[in-house]
Amino acid sequence: MTIKLLLIPILAAALLALANFSPPPNGPCDSPVVGGHTGAPGESSCTGCHGGTANTGPGSLVLTLSDTTLLYSPGEVFDATVTMKQLGLDKFGFVGLALKDAGNTTIGTFTIDDAVRTRTYNDGPRKYVSHTPCGADATPPDSLSWTFHWKAPATNVGNITLYLAGLASNHNHALSGDDTYTLMVHLLPDSIGLGVEDPASANRLRVWPNPVSDLLHISVDAVDGIGLASQAVIWAADGRLLSCTALTQNQVPVADLKAGIYRLNITDEEGMVLGQASFVKL
Repeated sequence: MTIKLLLIPILAAALLALANFSPPPNGPCDSPVVGGHTGAPGESSCTGCHGGTANTGPGSLVLTLSDTTLLYSPGEVFDATVTMKQLGLDKFGFVGLALKDAGNTTIGTFTIDDAVRTRTYNDGPRKYVSHTPCGADATPPDSLSWTFHWKAPATNVGNITLYLAGLASNHNHALSGDDTYTLMVHLLPDSIGLGVEDPASANRLRVWPNPVSDLLHISVDAVDGIGLASQAVIWAADGRLLSCTALTQNQVPVADLKAGIYRLNITDEEGMVLGQASFVKL
């Protein structure tokens, strides 16, 4: 009888413990994820929650790709580095998305090496890459970088755009006083240049030095029935037309451009594209 009386309170305590049992919480690097804030079509940027207007802060958001031509081949893997800078701040974050321009559907595959500072996740049909809470602290302050990889699809699917949004936070544990930055980088199928109707013409243009700081030299192979090189057309990585200037002695001045990746088209006097190339401005 004594044994039974002792077992009753032990059993009661065990049942109480089970009733109050909950799985251990996720680690600090596995907080809830929120997609839909890259600034891509159908999405807001970080300003969807945080105040302010994107790209008006004093900082910067930069995406550096291992293939600076911005042309993808089927199955090609791009090594990517995202860098955010803003003086005086020690908390940064980013989120990225790759969409096929035709239909704005998720394309390619994100992978990571550092699971403590970066992560991939799905939100509905879209797939994202972003920082983790453990990867948001900048020590020392003023800037922070993350790395990841993006694998191109196995076939040519046309133009692809990488969308990025970043947040530089004042770390006041509120949604005010932070700065949002957005960025788009366009990738084209290899051998198909922006505005180039004849893919073979992409191989007719050579540029040097590359990277370049002030003056870009060019050489365009002559082709029967095609006019002489007349104009240089420069496009930003996000698809913006920046300049269209007459060629002088096969040289293109680029000193006024900001550091980054650009695409150059050379046309004849009729506007026919003779060749295209990408270059890096230092």
